Amino acid sequence: MSVRPDHPADAPHAGGAPVGSAAVPGAGGPAAADGGPALRPTLLNPVFWPEVRRGSERAVRSLADGLVAAGHKPRLVTSYAGRTPRFDAEDGLAITRLPRVASRYLWRTVADDHAAHHPLALPLLSADPGDVLHAFYPTDATLAVRAAAAHHALGVIRPAGHDRPARVPVIVSVMGPPDRVWAVAVRGRLEGLVDAARAADAVTTLSRFAQDRVWRTFAVRSEIVPPPVDLDAFTVDATTERHEDPTILFASDPASGAKRIGLLLGALRIVRADRPTARLLVNRPTDGPLARDLAAVDGVELVDLDDRSALTDAYGRAWVTALPSTNEAFGLVVAESMACGTPGVAFAGEGPAEIVTADDVGRIAPEPTPGALAAAVLGALELAADPGTRDRCRAAVAHLGVPEHTARTLRIYRAALARTA
Repeated sequence: MSVRPDHPADAPHAGGAPVGSAAVPGAGGPAAADGGPALRPTLLNPVFWPEVRRGSERAVRSLADGLVAAGHKPRLVTSYAGRTPRFDAEDGLAITRLPRVASRYLWRTVADDHAAHHPLALPLLSADPGDVLHAFYPTDATLAVRAAAAHHALGVIRPAGHDRPARVPVIVSVMGPPDRVWAVAVRGRLEGLVDAARAADAVTTLSRFAQDRVWRTFAVRSEIVPPPVDLDAFTVDATTERHEDPTILFASDPASGAKRIGLLLGALRIVRADRPTARLLVNRPTDGPLARDLAAVDGVELVDLDDRSALTDAYGRAWVTALPSTNEAFGLVVAESMACGTPGVAFAGEGPAEIVTADDVGRIAPEPTPGALAAAVLGALELAADPGTRDRCRAAVAHLGVPEHTARTLRIYRAALARTA
């Protein structure tokens, strides 16, 4: 199967040079909002919405929004469950969706099937990688390094005064706090991520917790770049009133074992002994039996949070958002909740503890037990009665907006481009 950029959204980026004659990034093109030349970054993530709407996908979308707003021309290369390539343009982001042609082979060989679209993606990216390759998943980090090397091997011609081939920089964003158990669970994951990270021009992590984990697991140094929070979408609405009864929101995926919904259910029983009308709103799982089991628990109510407006309303009306997860690199739902003025609750030693840094914006439980979590939730529920809570929570995450995240990322792009010029 061949992949041809025969759709306008997947044609070589506007202003891009044909294969074999790459120009200096942005040379002769319009300037971006930060005063530098406009860039053509290629973002890589194995899946994207509407198929998947977890943290990485939302971070990619928000970064793309920031890049477009700043005058750049990002492209996303991803995969989907279809049978032919798709080339779309969504809110200024050119999206190439490639079929997962190698899924069965990867599944049989115990390899990561998030690489199933790579047989199609590699030649596409080798021909036109854009100005920067930015990978958000380990398999895509390997793909980016291979594509950059292949593009370099084509012998790209530089403008007068530049006597060596251009090399496209590779940026690897590690979107979780990977440990060794995760790294060796799939064939080639450990070696692939280590090799790609060491070959990359920059590696980013989401928090100090994640940065330390990447160093201890892979001996790879990284720069902290927190994920973007859409402060325009997730905002304090003065007309939104909190629920009449004490309400705890669990906005993550309850089917994920790492989110530890069981700990929160145990804590809920303790909380309801003190606050009998307290309710726990749980993001409705797609697993039917799990949904029935959760709905049968006293005080639990399932809610649909796939729509952003519904999620924003849920954040604003809740008294507390709880994230009792383990191995949590950042805790985007906690940051989004605080942006809407609602306190967060999480455990010490995890990424969210770097967001909830004071008792007037939430609580951090010292240990992962139902009792400690219940005490933290009860303390955070008290904040709902304080009229200053919303503004304090909002102020605590004001530095995490999309423009700030975009500016940090662009500094990394430009530094990498300067090193490879």
